[in-house]
Order: sequence, then structure tokens, then C-alpha cells
Amino acid sequence: VVSLLLGASLGALLTPSEITLIDGSVQLAQRLALGVWKGWVLAPILYFWVLIQSIDTTKKVDSLLLNFVFSGALISLVSYGFAYFSVGWTVDGRLAGFFESANYLALYLLPALLLSVYFLFQRHFSILLTWLNRFSFVILLSALIFTQSYGAILGLFGALGLYFLRVLILHRQKMKWVWGAFFALFIFLFSLMAWQWNSPKFQQFLDIESRSSSSVRLEIYRTSAHLIAEHPFVGIGPGLFQTYYQHAAPQVLGHAPLEWNMPHAHNIFLGFWLNAGLLGFTTLIGLLVLVHQRFTYPLIAFWGVLIHGLFDMPFWKNDLAMVFWLLVAVIFFMQLPKRHLTADV
Repeated sequence: VVSLLLGASLGALLTPSEITLIDGSVQLAQRLALGVWKGWVLAPILYFWVLIQSIDTTKKVDSLLLNFVFSGALISLVSYGFAYFSVGWTVDGRLAGFFESANYLALYLLPALLLSVYFLFQRHFSILLTWLNRFSFVILLSALIFTQSYGAILGLFGALGLYFLRVLILHRQKMKWVWGAFFALFIFLFSLMAWQWNSPKFQQFLDIESRSSSSVRLEIYRTSAHLIAEHPFVGIGPGLFQTYYQHAAPQVLGHAPLEWNMPHAHNIFLGFWLNAGLLGFTTLIGLLVLVHQRFTYPLIAFWGVLIHGLFDMPFWKNDLAMVFWLLVAVIFFMQLPKRHLTADV
């Protein structure tokens, strides 16, 4: 945590005070980087510290994560409200609610949905909380589907697949249940693919030659690798990806990029390195090792974040950074050797 703060601080402090943009205007780059550092790095880390000091029982963990699930359901309902008044859809017909992008909505909903799935099979909640979670599950799943975020869908199936595989390996007496779950996941995935197969978005997703989300991401990854090679130690500074991308992409690609306005690198590993330098990247790798010391159920949501993070950015945004540190905090607590917890399945 300290190394991430240090890496982002160095990146912000070493950023030029002004950068000339491609349209000739001048950007107050260091001021922007310091603002991002405060809102996306410092404030979420302080939130993480408060959580670590406050959580002391399993009941608090369950309550905290249930409330997170309910917050996702509430945001889904509000997004449906925006959509009802025709202001919650993107131009290509994806549910975004009050977020700038449908992907941002999906990034928030995915970990909440994964936790809701796990809570569906728990028996220690009250009847009220059980039914609220069931309702939240339906709302979260439907909203996530309407975002049409393929990265989120992959994160959902990937995280649940890893969990069911773990149960299959460690609890062979539950083989029928696990194989049934795998079959249900397959049917659900097949149904989603059949629904989306002829849609313009899915066809564009498969197209890496012309302008599509896939081809744009390939350009982003190539340019990001170039920027890391040019700034390997301190990165480019927090929140400045679009500025550097617009300058570097034509040179790297040999032509104008398919999409000029790119706020982030669409990959959590590239994002940590570019925003916080080598220290930020090693922090992420270190966290991945630490949260996997022993299985605890919030890991299911964390897996979803990581898998989705291969195609999007589930950290470098203030609310998403809070969700990230929430999951890390409860995982760290539940790994404490002398805690009084129920057995993790």
C-alpha cells in the first residue's frame, strides 16, 4: 500500500506542470495528476486503513459486503430509472445509468453480483436479508446483462468457474452439485451468446481488422507498452493516459488511432504501471500474492475484478478504487489465523 502511494506520488510530482495537447491547448498536467492522486489513490487508501481498523468480526464482514451488494442493486434500479426516461442508455443501446460509460456501471456491478451469488447459498442470514439478496441478485444480473459488457460477462463466468473448480477439487462429495453448476453456467453463457450473436456489437467484438472495441484495445495495448518502455520507473503520472496516448499513438501505430479519446489503458496491470510506475505495478503483484494466501469467499469477487481488469480498468477511478480496497481489506481480515469465522466453502 505504501509503495503504491509512493509510486503515484513520484509520478504526480515528476509530471511536467504543463503539457501542450494535440489541439494546441495547454493542459495543467501536474495539477490534474495531483487531483487524481488525491481522489483515486490517497482517499481510497485512507478508506482501506479505516476498514482495517474497524473490521473485527465475521458478522461485520458479512454486513459490509451485503450492504455493498444492496448498493449495487440500488444503483441498478436507479440506472433503470434513468433508462425509463431515455437518458440512461449509451448511443449503441447499452445500459449506463448515471455513469459516463456502460463499462463503468458493469465494473461496479460485477463484484456485487458475484458476492450475491455466493450469499444465495448461505443459511445464516435472516429471512429478510435472504430475500433482499435474492431480489438484488435478479436486479444485478439483469442490469449487468443490459450493460452488454463482454469483459464483465467473462469476469462473471471466469470467477464462478474458478470457484466451482476449487469446490470440485477439494470437496469431491459435492461433485453432483458442482457439475450441475457448471452445466447451468454453460447454458447461461450459450444463451447470452445466442442472444448477442447477430448484434452489431458482438460482430464488432469479433472483428480485429476494422474499427471495433477489440481493434481499439489492441492499439491501446501497443501504445501502452511503448509508454511503459519510455517511462519504466515512474510511469506517466496519474490520470494522464489520454494526454500521452494522443501524442504517442500515431507514432507507435504508424497512423491515426481508431479512437483518440482514451481515458485509461483498459488493463489493470498496464494501468498500475502507467499511473504509479514500477512501484505501483509491483504493489499490484504483491497484493495478488497476499490475497491468495488462503481462500476466503470475497476472493470470488476479487477474481471477477481481475478477470474483468484484463479488458477494462477496475481501479483508476474513485468509486472503483474504493471497491477494490474494500475487497482487499475484508480478504486480509478473513485471513487472520486467530479469527473466529465460519468455515469457507
